[in-house]
Amino acid sequence: MRITPSNKMKISIVDTRNIFGLKSINKDLNGSYGTQDYFGKSLISKIFEKLRAKAVFLPHLTSVYVATILRAQGHTVNFYFDQIPKNHYDIFIIIGSIVDQKNENKIAGELRKKFNKSKVGFVGPFPAKMPSLYPNADFIIDGEAEAFFLYQFNDFNDLEGVLKVEKLVNMEDLPSPDYSGFPFKSFRYRPILNQSPMLSIQSSRGCPYSCGYYCTYPTSQGKKVRQRSANAVVNDIIFMKKKFGMRSLLFRDPIFGINKEYPFLLSDQIIKKNASIYWGIETRADLLTKVNLSYMYKAGLRSINIGIETNNIEIAKKNKRKLIESEHQKDIINYCNNIGIKVVGFFIIGMEGDTIDSIRNMIDFSLNQKTFIARFSVSTPYPGTEYFDFLDKANLLLNKDYQNYNQFKLVTNQGKLRSIDIEELLLEAYKKYYLRIDKISSLALDQLKSYLPF
Repeated sequence: MRITPSNKMKISIVDTRNIFGLKSINKDLNGSYGTQDYFGKSLISKIFEKLRAKAVFLPHLTSVYVATILRAQGHTVNFYFDQIPKNHYDIFIIIGSIVDQKNENKIAGELRKKFNKSKVGFVGPFPAKMPSLYPNADFIIDGEAEAFFLYQFNDFNDLEGVLKVEKLVNMEDLPSPDYSGFPFKSFRYRPILNQSPMLSIQSSRGCPYSCGYYCTYPTSQGKKVRQRSANAVVNDIIFMKKKFGMRSLLFRDPIFGINKEYPFLLSDQIIKKNASIYWGIETRADLLTKVNLSYMYKAGLRSINIGIETNNIEIAKKNKRKLIESEHQKDIINYCNNIGIKVVGFFIIGMEGDTIDSIRNMIDFSLNQKTFIARFSVSTPYPGTEYFDFLDKANLLLNKDYQNYNQFKLVTNQGKLRSIDIEELLLEAYKKYYLRIDKISSLALDQLKSYLPF
């Protein structure tokens, strides 16, 4: 049952991402634990980091949904991402993450001191898993914030301590995401979706796959898949196009298309309702076929993120990762290239069993995959996952300075692999992949085309 609080309040949602300077932080990624790109201390490292920060700025989708829900209840909601609120609000909601935890808690303390009659709290799976790291919080929402504000939130006095959310949100209960008050013209996902404004949405939550051993999405969203109807999603798209001039859309589903009929249903509705838009998804290659790809392409699909991870079968097994059949993956990537869908390949280094040689072999493998771009990251355990618990009990965590858990630093004991080895190999991967003449040329041409009026 939905609840409408009787007292109308002023509420501020705060993202610390840019308050302390431009950073390549995106708190919506990694199951809302967040990521922060770090390539080392060299000049070329800093260039990569700056380019990434300027290319990618994703909305924190939970914040957008929460703001939309609260406004529908009659509250006034404002969003801050590049400065600390200077005016009084009844409630300050700070977006919590693993990568900017110290700044988040610091700002909470400043807000509590300045506005001592207000409530200051956090949303996000990391504060919920590690509430002791947020001593300046009046409240922390443990569970889906949308569900809390839809089903449980009565009034100001409810906001105290760790608030356990009683159930997961019904995807049909979510409103169309209203980006009013958010910097929607600044959100970007280049060079993957070049058309701006670029906004995001979810058509499903939950992931049933065994990769939940190390993945944050089942931790934050559960294993049961909850689906929003294709009709409702297309109505969302029409709303965002009309109100915000949206030209491209990123689906933030953990695995798009687990329901194998859904890509066809959604594509049919997009075409039927003339809701044309360029859109991107994240999914598994084994859920993709030439049939559903061509169908989605006709409806505007232009980018796909897939996890390739490694080419080493033994290392994958040791890390409880199931690899996609290589020939199928290769065929899917080639087909996407042929019809005009950009493929982003995700690769991981620093896994259990990895060596300098195995990582360099994987880097060479990545160069031959014909992906449009690649993302290389370091195997990272997260509080709340079985992988983290295993390493913690085995005393294999190098440290618990959680801001280092950003997917770019080694935080686990991997035998002979040192932190400096990982830093150098990660930079080597990016340099080898991106500093090729053909890759520079193709990316430059892609950007040039994005600015042409036809």
